Amino acid sequence: MRTMVAAVVFDKRGRFLVLKRKLHWHGWEFVKGHVEKETARQAVLRELREETGIKNVKLIVKLPPEIFYHHENIHGHTSSVQKAFLVEYLGGKMKLSFEHSTYRWVDKKTAERLLTYRSHKVFLRYAYKIVKERKRLLIETLSKKHVRHVSFNGKIIGLTFDGKKLRYKAVRRKVRDVGTWSKDRPVVYYDRNLDDHGVLPILIHEAVEKHVSQTYNLDVDTEAHKIAQAVEKEFIADKKWIAVQKVVTRAWVKTNKRKVGKTKFY
Repeated sequence: MRTMVAAVVFDKRGRFLVLKRKLHWHGWEFVKGHVEKETARQAVLRELREETGIKNVKLIVKLPPEIFYHHENIHGHTSSVQKAFLVEYLGGKMKLSFEHSTYRWVDKKTAERLLTYRSHKVFLRYAYKIVKERKRLLIETLSKKHVRHVSFNGKIIGLTFDGKKLRYKAVRRKVRDVGTWSKDRPVVYYDRNLDDHGVLPILIHEAVEKHVSQTYNLDVDTEAHKIAQAVEKEFIADKKWIAVQKVVTRAWVKTNKRKVGKTKFY
């Protein structure tokens, strides 16, 4: 019996890699091949290198189903078993082999429509469930993290979150929607009409939202916003935040050389 392997490759955006076959037949498939004098794990990594040229990957897990099928005699074998692995693409230039003409990164629905092999569609369904669950756990984990070492002098917001020291320029805007910040600049925006006591929580929200959306490629309006909202609420609920507000206020007043007046951060 031949042992075949397939690689269900996904990227940080949750898209799946499909290849367009041109050798012997035409259609779409995952990276696949047969096991030589090696383990199935070694074989799937080798096939990835040979068919796509990518090496910077992480083998996540072997997918549960093993598919058996019979066929005409191929090198002395009339039956095969196909195993599949979920693989995370971490970067690197694609260089297709002579077996394929092009490739696409697509969502689950598109991949299911394109794939020729029924077995590959089965692997896709299992892979999608795992990728979806991994993202759910990521969002849950990030939502429970806390901000530390918060500083704001009226111009720069600094804090530590997710093991990273974040530092952004804070810009006041007239619009109420403060989520339209630039992705390629270290800038966060806040509504200029906000009361002083509401500025710091909003800036923390925007800084966290920007960090997680860029680092983990999460959707800004839903996934990243959910995390930032949880972190902001935790910061406000923590009694220590009042002390932080006072420290921040003093630094802000000193930097801007002005009195706070009746309105304060606390």
